[in-house]
Amino acid sequence: MKKYLSLIALAFTLQGCPTQDKEDPNAALPKEYASCCGVKPVTFEFKTGSIYIPNAFTPNEDGINDEFYPFVSADIHGTIGFSITSAEGDTVLYNRNEFLYDQIKNLAWNGQRPDGTVYRGKFKYSVGVISKGPTKELKIIEGEACSILCEPGTKDLKARKTCFYPSMAAKNKDFGKLDVKLASNEKDCVK
Repeated sequence: MKKYLSLIALAFTLQGCPTQDKEDPNAALPKEYASCCGVKPVTFEFKTGSIYIPNAFTPNEDGINDEFYPFVSADIHGTIGFSITSAEGDTVLYNRNEFLYDQIKNLAWNGQRPDGTVYRGKFKYSVGVISKGPTKELKIIEGEACSILCEPGTKDLKARKTCFYPSMAAKNKDFGKLDVKLASNEKDCVK
């Protein structure tokens, strides 16, 4: 029996501990993500235009859903005052001024705080949307979204049917709207 226990201990030692970068199937969803992907709207209508703002993105620099910004239809003139604050609203994480319709992607947030560290969890956003036409009108859109990092537990977000990513922005004539038929394209963080 003593030999048997020694062999088990030796086998465990040789096997080593699991690495940090592998998803632990028993890992709980980190508390910063508990209220992510809620029921708040992600699509907005304004005059004849439409705006889609994702409620989740993954700033892990893999080329998929790395940036957060509004998707606006060609019927929108531009945006003004795109700002992002912490979930509590006490810290400004990102702020940009006016951008015209064809420059909207230039105001994308890459998930980094002003000090260069990557923010994780829920945040609030606000953006002013300017209509086209002879009398331009302004509408302020506010909402919540989440910066999801690839870490143990985030695959639990897979089951949430209310997580909408930048890759789910409609194409062509429906640009500025959510297309639920499109996949998140997340393979590592959230499947």
